[in-house]
Amino acid sequence: MTRLLRALARLSLIALLGTLPIGASAEADSAVTTETVQDGDADAAGDVVDRNDKPVEEFRVVGHHTVTATSSMTVPARNFELMPLESGGQMLEAVPNLITAQHTGGGKAEQYFIRGFDADHGTDLAVFFDGVPINLRSHAHGQGFLDLHFVTKETIASLEAHKGPYFPRYGDFATAAAIDYVVEDSFDESMVKLEGGSFDTFRAVGIVSPRTGPFDAAGSAEGFLSFEAYHTNGPFVNDEDLWRYSALARGNVDVSPDVALSGHLLGYYGTWNASGLIPQDLVYSGDLSRFGSLDPSEGGTTTRVQGKLQLDWAPSSDEHLLANAYLVYYDLELFSNFTYFLVNDDAFGDGIVQSDHSRIYTGGRVEYTRSLSSLFSPELLLGVEARYDHANVSLGTQTKRTPTGCQREGISDPLLCASDQVDQLSLEPYAGVSMLPLDWIRLDAGLRFAWFHFDGADQRTQTPVMASNDTLWLPKANLVLSPFAAEGILPSSIEALDALELFANFGIGYHSNDARAVFVDASAITLPTALGGEVGLRTRPIERLEVAIDYWWLNLEDEFVFVGDEGTTESAGATNRQGVELVATLDLFDWLYLRGDIAYTSARVVATNRPVPQAPRFIAKAATGVNYRGLAAEFGVRHLGDRYAVEDFYEPALSGYTVLDLGVRYVWRFLEVGLAVENLADTQWRSSEFYYESRPIQGGASAEDFHFTPGNPRNVRGWVTARF
Repeated sequence: MTRLLRALARLSLIALLGTLPIGASAEADSAVTTETVQDGDADAAGDVVDRNDKPVEEFRVVGHHTVTATSSMTVPARNFELMPLESGGQMLEAVPNLITAQHTGGGKAEQYFIRGFDADHGTDLAVFFDGVPINLRSHAHGQGFLDLHFVTKETIASLEAHKGPYFPRYGDFATAAAIDYVVEDSFDESMVKLEGGSFDTFRAVGIVSPRTGPFDAAGSAEGFLSFEAYHTNGPFVNDEDLWRYSALARGNVDVSPDVALSGHLLGYYGTWNASGLIPQDLVYSGDLSRFGSLDPSEGGTTTRVQGKLQLDWAPSSDEHLLANAYLVYYDLELFSNFTYFLVNDDAFGDGIVQSDHSRIYTGGRVEYTRSLSSLFSPELLLGVEARYDHANVSLGTQTKRTPTGCQREGISDPLLCASDQVDQLSLEPYAGVSMLPLDWIRLDAGLRFAWFHFDGADQRTQTPVMASNDTLWLPKANLVLSPFAAEGILPSSIEALDALELFANFGIGYHSNDARAVFVDASAITLPTALGGEVGLRTRPIERLEVAIDYWWLNLEDEFVFVGDEGTTESAGATNRQGVELVATLDLFDWLYLRGDIAYTSARVVATNRPVPQAPRFIAKAATGVNYRGLAAEFGVRHLGDRYAVEDFYEPALSGYTVLDLGVRYVWRFLEVGLAVENLADTQWRSSEFYYESRPIQGGASAEDFHFTPGNPRNVRGWVTARF
């Protein structure tokens, strides 16, 4: 039997028995859902269940690869649909051992805490939406900027998470992890959803999925249109006045039994005000409200428009060719004030404006896979990924959103502090082979090559900068052992041993640095490598309990840390991280489940053996839920432990938090009603926090202090959904 037939048989058995992957809940919800049941790197959609729990005869397999690392997993939509989410980025919290944070406004990209990284706004976390890379190179605010506010939760089928640099398919920014947003192919019904709640929050979602006509009768075409509008003022004294609008069109056409075309077109616009980071001492003294602001003119506007087209061709049952291309337009204007009057103790203040105007980036991927019926049953992977970025990025000063040129350290200049055209081109071929030396041993080996070209010009003086190139070789290797399975060397009838899988992983990854560093210093590191490894296991100690535990390490050649007075980052040199992760799911009954994850990490700067500032050390999350007939409810907890504030000494520490959330919904016929409560215990917590020097009051004294954005107090949102 070929590998493809074995994969189909395995997936069918999983769907039949209702066996869940790590991180999944007990059973399908009574509302319309599409479940992703595969446990590998590519997409596979499982049974579609209608609101009366009647199975629809639909099963699509796009591709399959066996899981090759303990920390790789599929997170189905039901794991995040009851979470009280405020953005598409917060959906990532459904991935075990990952927490997000928001500072200086709900329209700005989140911070992402994962594997000892405060990934700032995305530097060490690669994210893809329907195959399109979202991280932005040489961004005006932060390298790898990862704004996911355009994602509409209801259109996502699952999240595919792959931690570590072990997979040849992933390149830039995939050091801590790579995550794919898997978009639904279509919906059996159209829907309208209206949501409202605390802080003048309003959300409207519409999805239209035509399933009638000659195309549907022939089974050759499917797709949907979605639209989302969102508004909130937040809990702040000065209204956040956040508005987001996003629209998505996606479709698939089977041109022939062997050839399929798919693609999407997406548009997004956001605008918001921000209360910014506020100093702790002023709050404690009573001079400033916890939800107040020293400069309420912070905030910004952003736009994203993108399109993607993909061809899938299966010339035989053992071959698959994928070719896609994408084009993205992006724009951002961001107003910030981190230090108030520290640099300019006058009416100008320290406000800055960072602009990323009319960015265009385009690229694509060609990938060929083939299974061979020869010795060791090898599976071959050949691919190449290309990307080109054209960006216009600038930094200037501003006062209450009025541009002031460049007011820095007593220098008054009508021109911007920096204005650069940045062009980057990358070409990354990769190859891999998977084989079964024995039925209980799987070995994967891969190699990726990265070639980068950096070019640009100083737009203030119209001076071209020196072009630069850089290259990397990135080997990967993964080993999976099942010694106690029926086909293993020591078969066992004990379920915990029979289901045991052992993993060992190794790889070198990288994240590209901002190209402007090369413009200033030709010797700067442009592609710092990340050397990592992982060992772990997965098993099922008892029938309804699944457990995964791993130990990992990662050495990063160069890392950037936060610089408060600039609102940017600077190089801290090489770092080392290591940690332990545990993920477990328990289905007590068909209608009651528990799931949880815990991670502890040590992150150190190699040169000093001091802690990496901001790096998360302890993350824990848990949820318990019921799913009975039309009722679904989930009670969740998320915890972020204390962190080191600066590298120079172990104290002061950034404060951790524990927040409780609740989500409930009931489905009756074509109607769904729901309620979500964030911060059920009304805990006073800090969504984001930094420690640096500032001068809060003009003419006053400067001081080092904690600066934070408060987390939301208890808030409630309700919704009603109609399907037709």
